[in-house]
Amino acid sequence: MDVGLRLLPQITSSNNTSNVLLKSAVRKANQQSIPQDLCFLKTCNLCNKQLTPNKDIYMYSRDQGFCSVECWNRQIVLDEMRELESSTKKMVAAYRQCSSEARSETRLILEDLRMQRLKSRV
Repeated sequence: MDVGLRLLPQITSSNNTSNVLLKSAVRKANQQSIPQDLCFLKTCNLCNKQLTPNKDIYMYSRDQGFCSVECWNRQIVLDEMRELESSTKKMVAAYRQCSSEARSETRLILEDLRMQRLKSRV
């Protein structure tokens, strides 16, 4: 008999006030398939390799299951790269906006200087 962690989605709805979970965390050793209510643990989130309950499943970000440490690490790196790319795009957009405002201000200052020179010549 195998004993381990398992998602327990149901709570009793009887008249008593306790919240006792209905599903057992004990499984017979000959059970080879993942229960239907755990459909997100059927395949690796990265390589789509079949996940089996008799092998380790590496979890990441709530409900993402992975077949190996390598797939798990790759997903983390991909997420970090996406986050870095997103923050870089935001920084570049902010810089461009700031830069265009500065150019506009510089142009106005130069125009004022030209006008002052023209007035001083006359």
